Amino acid sequence: MARKKKAEEHENHERWLVSYADFITLLFAFFVSMYAISSVNEGKFRIMSEALAIAFNPSLYTSTKMQEGPRFVKEQKSHMSQEFKDMHTNNFQKLQTALKDLEKEKKLTLLLDDQKITIRISESTLFGPGSDELVPEAVPVLDEVASALRDIPNNIRIEGHTDNIPINTERFPSNWDLSSARGVKILKFLIDSHKYDPRKMSALGYGEYRAIATNDTPEGRSKNRRVDIMVVNGDSVDIEP
Repeated sequence: MARKKKAEEHENHERWLVSYADFITLLFAFFVSMYAISSVNEGKFRIMSEALAIAFNPSLYTSTKMQEGPRFVKEQKSHMSQEFKDMHTNNFQKLQTALKDLEKEKKLTLLLDDQKITIRISESTLFGPGSDELVPEAVPVLDEVASALRDIPNNIRIEGHTDNIPINTERFPSNWDLSSARGVKILKFLIDSHKYDPRKMSALGYGEYRAIATNDTPEGRSKNRRVDIMVVNGDSVDIEP
């Protein structure tokens, strides 16, 4: 008697759909749960959704980045920017209080903008003509400035400026040299006399090329001969030992 052939089992090529459907269901449940329990705003939920979409479809990353960049980073920057503005304003108010007498005596001028606080001191308060040696009257002024700046953690940039009358001496062949030497002189004073952290200090010389007044009059040239001590917004010291 002939043996009956066993019927061949039909191979199911679509079994992967079951796993895929389970995955999609779980993913949908995850989003619903996150939305239900989350207290974040719509913007952050949208960011999370976009991040997951990019994770499962990397080709979306390029187009998203080119169009608008990571939104979460933008929101964080906006938040931090407001914090910096508040801190910046507070620092300015502290300096105004600490230096009000010097400002009243016209020994210095305080200026505020979004990027920095500037303590502007004229040449006549700090140096003799064509020199980078501090005059005796400069020391108490700089002592008060140093005391006022001590508790502010931001980086400090010192800029030397001159008028446009050329100088050509053995020590200072140009206004570049004179303005740079004056900036460095103030920097060294703060470091040597007041133990400022050198890591947060820098000095620059601009010669006559950052004028704030006309160089056609003695009054204008006097305003241009100055040192600007700048508290740079947001550049606090953060260096590991």
